[in-house]
Amino acid sequence: MNRSRTAPTFLLSLILFVAFYAQADDVVEVANKSYWICKSKHDVRTIRVFVDKEGVCSTYYSRDGGEKRVSSGKIHESCVNVLSNIKTNLEKSKWNCRDITDTKITADLD
Repeated sequence: MNRSRTAPTFLLSLILFVAFYAQADDVVEVANKSYWICKSKHDVRTIRVFVDKEGVCSTYYSRDGGEKRVSSGKIHESCVNVLSNIKTNLEKSKWNCRDITDTKITADLD
């Protein structure tokens, strides 16, 4: 099996499963201010900035199958700067990153 295609395929399958099989009452669209996916060989990482209802932004970084909040604050530009710093560091290490902000992503509320 080609491992370089396994992680992105799994991620796409997961998104499609949630989008098509979850009930509308149990699913909410996740509105990210910025969302990037970075790939290197068979590894995939994501970086995103999410703004909650109170206007507090959080920067999330996923790697090795888990997502961790790496910053938060009221000044949205600071969260975007953290995302940019992480992305820049990955790209310096020969990772390929692309903006997926406009991609529709849903999350299960359970």
